[in-house]
Amino acid sequence: MIVNYVVLFGMTLVAAFASFFLKKSTKNGMIFSIISNKYLYIGGFMYIIGSPFNIWLLKRMPYSVLIPLGSICYIWTMLIARFFLKEKIGWGKIVGVLLILSGVVCIAV
Repeated sequence: MIVNYVVLFGMTLVAAFASFFLKKSTKNGMIFSIISNKYLYIGGFMYIIGSPFNIWLLKRMPYSVLIPLGSICYIWTMLIARFFLKEKIGWGKIVGVLLILSGVVCIAV
């Protein structure tokens, strides 16, 4: 069972970084520059890598537990935004993450 949670944490981290790379691909904003940007393909590849793990977890965990636990991705996303994109994280976002964590604990226990 612990393996399921390790894979889940890894899968959500990969998904958060996939979104980060897709965000980086939009830096110039023009469609041709996005299509020719390597970060678009890195992000897409990371989503492809994460999908088999998601399918594997769907087989091993209850749907009503797995999908809500996927919200851990929001926590990774906030950390990536702070440390890699230098975005400011206010108290509202911190409280939101704490609420997500409390929900995750309620579902996982």
